[in-house]
Amino acid sequence: MEPTEISFYTVTVDFDTLTSLFRRLGTGQYNWWEVCAELVLIGLSVNWCASVLHGTRGTRLLRGLLVVLVAATLIVHVLAEQLGWTRLELLYRYFVIGLAFIALIAFQPELRRALIRAGDVRFLRRGTPRGKLIPALIEAAGYLSRNRYGALIAIQRDVGLANWSEAGTELNAEITANLLKTIFFPNSALHDLGAIIRGNRVLAAGCQFPVAESGETDPNLGSRHRAAVGLTMESDALVLVVSEETGTISLADKGKLTRYLALDDLEEELESRLSGRYLSTARRRRAGTLSDTWRFLRRVLTVVPLTFVIWFLADQANQITAAGIPVRLSIGHDNAWHVDVDTPQSGVFELDLRGPTRGVEALRAVASDGPIKLNWTLPPLYGRPGPLDLDEEKLQAILSELPVLQGRGVYVENVEPANLSLVVDAVETRRVPVRPNAGALRVALESIEPAEVEVRLRRRDLERLGDDQLYVEAALDDLLSGAARNRPLSFEGVPIERRLGDITVLSVEPRVVDVRLRVVAERDRARISGVRVRVAASPQVWERYDIDVADANEWLLELEVEGDKDVIRNLTALEIQAVVPLTVDQVVPGGDYRSMEVVIDLPDGVTLVGPSRQVQFRLIAREGSTP
Repeated sequence: MEPTEISFYTVTVDFDTLTSLFRRLGTGQYNWWEVCAELVLIGLSVNWCASVLHGTRGTRLLRGLLVVLVAATLIVHVLAEQLGWTRLELLYRYFVIGLAFIALIAFQPELRRALIRAGDVRFLRRGTPRGKLIPALIEAAGYLSRNRYGALIAIQRDVGLANWSEAGTELNAEITANLLKTIFFPNSALHDLGAIIRGNRVLAAGCQFPVAESGETDPNLGSRHRAAVGLTMESDALVLVVSEETGTISLADKGKLTRYLALDDLEEELESRLSGRYLSTARRRRAGTLSDTWRFLRRVLTVVPLTFVIWFLADQANQITAAGIPVRLSIGHDNAWHVDVDTPQSGVFELDLRGPTRGVEALRAVASDGPIKLNWTLPPLYGRPGPLDLDEEKLQAILSELPVLQGRGVYVENVEPANLSLVVDAVETRRVPVRPNAGALRVALESIEPAEVEVRLRRRDLERLGDDQLYVEAALDDLLSGAARNRPLSFEGVPIERRLGDITVLSVEPRVVDVRLRVVAERDRARISGVRVRVAASPQVWERYDIDVADANEWLLELEVEGDKDVIRNLTALEIQAVVPLTVDQVVPGGDYRSMEVVIDLPDGVTLVGPSRQVQFRLIAREGSTP
């Protein structure tokens, strides 16, 4: 009963796995509120990851990784299953582990960006001081744009930019529009690189920013715009860019570039982004457009399938298998029917269970104290007389739907024995008389209350009984032990035996009776030896025929008799008459030996125990006699 652990890289996805999942979903083994909550949380996480990777080189890297993983999985699965290449499957598992480390290294920039964004909670973000900052940026951006002077200005938020400011020229000057105009004037020594602003002060100029790779941005962008995007990927800074070629004003934030901003739009963008209430102007303009709808649909078509795949893998990895769990199946049924189990007669099965670790381990703990008790009520579909055989598939479905297993999200993978054989029979009710069972005593019955009781038995058993067997007995033998003779005796609550003849009935109602009687005599048994058999024939038969016996020992009997104890003790073989009556019409002279029944005459109160006796003889005509 050791559980089999399952991990993400050993999950087998095939038709049986999917079928079992849909079967479990359809039988209520899952809490739908819990499943919905899990799907929502996974979906939000996948959407967040997609937002982090959107527009970066990580998107193509992820596609390539998925293609390699899916192709390798399909090829290895087919070869391992069809050709039995188990070593290749083992290598594949190590390959998956190695691929995870490769992905960790390859996605290092994206992971760094994700961690930065994880700490970028909008309602916790401190607003950047805007007293002089925004007016100075607006005035300088307008001047630089009109004159097509290139500019690259980074505004620090929560993540420090010391790595890049220290490599530039330190200014630590109060921000003014004229200072920014001067820094990015074409003949200035600092105009080619970027400036960094913290609060209302310009920390440094001539700073080299990290450049986003070509695969992560529009290939038509220049180095300033790529540097602006690159810095926002490495930090939470907001970067203002003025194009030297076109004078276009752009803002870079979180790895995305918003271009073609007018001065009014720029002021609104700076106000909302620096205050933490970001909704881009360009995005507001695009709201409700067909392209925005298509972008939303593409995201949904990506996120939803991935959400279900991840949930499925997590569900399968959470499953364990435990073999040989013993259960005892009890079958309930309507009172009009009775069910007998043929196979297995003990009602005990051994199950291979699969389900959540917690549920399977709980059942294993219960099974350690003995078979788990399962109760199944026979459905009306099966309520008809006759044999009923349930194959393994039906039996697995029945057991999986029982509350003890279903409530823990566990289902049956295999069951042994693999079938359940039942006999369903209708129940008959009869009123039958009650007779005293005094054992070896002979009693004179005065009264039994009630004189009749109601018994329930199988219809097929009732058909086997004769009319002379339709009675039940009140067990008095133990109660009458040592009782005096010929004295009235009363007994209350005498139990009734649940038998009609040799048939055990289902129930007796009421179960006890009150009895009044007298003990007349005590009965006993004895063996009487030396009882000689005689032929009783007319004188005419004796005159004409002699008797030839086949075996002389047959004509000397040993009898077992039963009766009053006093009579039995004094009974002798001479008091028992054993004769073979032979009349004239029964005379068949010569020929083979024939058998005839012995008539045994016993004293009053004595009865023969056992079958009747027979002897073999033939008649031989005497010489000179006329047949």
